[in-house]
This record gives sequence, structure tokens and C-alpha cells, in this order.
Amino acid sequence: MIDLTDFLAEIPEWKQYYTVDEIHQKTKENAEEYPEITYLNLGKSTKGDNIDCLKIGEGKYNALIHGFPNSEEPIGGNLLDYFARRLAEDSETCEAIDYTWYLIPCSDPDGARLNESLQKGPHTPLNFSLNYYRTPTCITPEWCFPFRFGPLDLNRPTAETRALMSLMDRMDFHFVSSLHMMKWGGITYQVPHVCTELYGALWDSASRYGGFPRKRPGTTVAPGVSVAYYLTVARGYLRQWSSGNTNIEPITGCYIYEYGQMRNPFMFMMIPECTFWYDPRMWNDTPTEEPIGESLKKAQDIVEDVQGFMLDTWNKALPYLKTMTPFKFKYEKMMEPLITKHTNVSNPVLRFDNDTHQRKASVAEQVAIEGREVAFRMTHLGGLKRVLDAETEKNSVIDELQDAVYEKIMAYDKRLNRDFDVKINPIKNNVGMMISSIIHSAIYAKNRQP
Repeated sequence: MIDLTDFLAEIPEWKQYYTVDEIHQKTKENAEEYPEITYLNLGKSTKGDNIDCLKIGEGKYNALIHGFPNSEEPIGGNLLDYFARRLAEDSETCEAIDYTWYLIPCSDPDGARLNESLQKGPHTPLNFSLNYYRTPTCITPEWCFPFRFGPLDLNRPTAETRALMSLMDRMDFHFVSSLHMMKWGGITYQVPHVCTELYGALWDSASRYGGFPRKRPGTTVAPGVSVAYYLTVARGYLRQWSSGNTNIEPITGCYIYEYGQMRNPFMFMMIPECTFWYDPRMWNDTPTEEPIGESLKKAQDIVEDVQGFMLDTWNKALPYLKTMTPFKFKYEKMMEPLITKHTNVSNPVLRFDNDTHQRKASVAEQVAIEGREVAFRMTHLGGLKRVLDAETEKNSVIDELQDAVYEKIMAYDKRLNRDFDVKINPIKNNVGMMISSIIHSAIYAKNRQP
């Protein structure tokens, strides 16, 4: 196992996440300061912002890492600024890894700009929720790659997707990573398949920086390691279609992993999905007297409460929403599955068997399952408030709905802070465990090439 102690020895103690303008400035400065770094402009975003990329190293293998894969997940700017500088400064480690790195600090600058109030902090669940925006999946860069097979003839890449394609169409990539962040819990390493040889390095990456594996049940193949079916969204669509399902979530493209595999079937992807918040009780694996099914039911009750409230509010507000904004478009897309009840293939619903429901939950599992749902659904309510706030033709109906949504957010925030000891994960810790896991995964990826 490669020793990264010195490589990761001087991670800054950041107090906030970089904004898009700061990322542009940092990217420019790095390219000017280090002759080992080459600046690439991959193109323009939908609204005309530059999509920056830094190329570092001259290795045999190619890696693409991009930040802001979801526009409210801002760690990529800080992480890739530090990673680029360390690769340039530590030529011995860079050469030993044997990669050419393509680092894109922000692949969705338009969406990221709509989240700058949460990037600057405070990084509390409440401030995050009140300033929340997520680019809809149908126009999110890593979800919109061309794909043609069977009933799917998808070829509407966004400007941001075309920027990624400008690299991926020129060369085979051996490793790709998207710098995602979850809201609550421990780190989850999302992978496309079982990769037993990698688990030890991933666990070590987390523990070195005060992290712990995710405690919520899911598609886990090892503690904190999950097979992520959303990495193969087009294949998921085809599986549903071939089984005769006619009510499937519409998709606008395949995922970045599927697209990369068209050139290199041996390409590997690992997403080091760190979290914003946690409760220290997530370290406590002591069994309780309550079955996991009780926690899953409490979580589902929260889902149904928030979704029912959102749909009711949306239907009341819709006749008065005259202004088309990114927030309104987002919630049009978010409301569709609540109405059509289609089969979700971009983020498949987790289902657990009776044995799982009956198993006694640990303290950590209870806190992870129940706390996650409160924190996560708060963000959806916050996004709905931004729809109403952005409406320029205000009236008494919109005003009343704004107040109702705000009260709902505050009620859930009160519940979150009453029932859980909410701690903010330091940016430094998340960056350390993510870079470490990325390097180890890149080494795993090159070793599986034919």
C-alpha cells in the first residue's frame, strides 16, 4: 500500500468552500505557479462560464476527477486545488502512481453559483436547506452522455457534458471519480462492482481522518462500500424495459461511468461520498432492543410527510408561479415522479427483506437512518422555499405558502437538533480521506487493465 503520509501532511484548515470565482482564480494561479500543471479550457457552461481543467503528470494511465457533480456538493473546489498542487510538488509520488490526471474543480458552474450562500457558511443543516439548489438530473453534466441501444436513442448532451466529452472522446480513461457529498452519516465508497482488494485501503483512508463507514443499510458489499446502481442508469432503464415495465423514469443520457466504458470496458469508478454532518453516536455499534424495521418506518413516515406537504404546496402555488426560474424548473422535475409513480432508475429505491427488518438495530444504525431522513428532507423543503422566494409576481397566496414552508423547515430543524447531536465534518478531514481513497482506487484501476 502506498504511503501518503507526507503527500497529505499539509491539508489546510478551511473554514468555507470555494465559490466559483475563487475556483477560477485558484485554477489560474496553480497553472501559472507550477510548470508541471497545464491549464485546459474545456468549453463554456450553458450560461457561458468557463469549465476549467488542470492536467498534471505524464503517466501511462488516465484519470478524470470532477467536482460539483451535484451543484450543492462543493468540496471539489477545495480538494482539487490542494490535490493539483501536491501532485505538482511531489514528483516522486506522482511518477510512482503513473497517471496523467485531468482535474475539473467545477463541472457545473451555473448550478454551483446558485449555492454560494451555503458554500460560504455557516455549514449548518438549516443554512444549507435555506440556500439549497440541485441541478435536475435531466441536465446534470455526468448524467447526460449519448447512449443508443434498444428503445434508447439519447443524444442531447448539455454544454457541461460536452465539456467532459471533449476529454473522454480523445482518450481512454482508466479511472474516473465524481466528488459527491452526502448530507448525513459516515463515508460511503460507491463502486460499480465488488472490489475486495481495495477495501482495506478505503477503510484506512477513512480512519486516518476521523471517518467511519456508513451505518445505514443499503447495497453494501462491505462496511462503507456500496455497489451504486446509479452508475449504470441506462442499463437499469433497459433492464426495466426488457421486463415489460412501461412506466420508467425518463432519462436524458447515460452516466459518465457507462460512457467511459464504451472506450475502455476495464475503466473503474469510485465515488468517495463523504458527508456534511454526523452524530457521534454513529460510532456506537451496540445493539438496541428495536428492530431496524422500526427505524426504516420512521424514516418512511418522514418521506411521506415531506413529499405530501411539498406536493400539496406545489399544487396550490402552481397557478401563481408565473416566473420560470432554475428553482421552478427543478421542482417541476422533482414533482413528476410523485405524480407519475414511475420506476426510478437514476436513484433506485432501496428495499429490504424481512430478515433485515427484524434484525436488532445498533445505536449507530438508528441514528444514521432516522437522522439522515430529517436532514435530507429539510433540503427539499428549502429548495421549495427558494421556488417561492424567486417568484417575481408575488401575491397573498405565495406569501402564505412561503410562511408555511418556512415553518415546516424550522419544525424539522428543531426536531433534528432535539433528537440528534449534529456535528459538522471538517472540510480538511473530508479532503484527506477522499484524496487518499482516490489514489488507492486509481492504483487498483490500473492494476486491473489488460
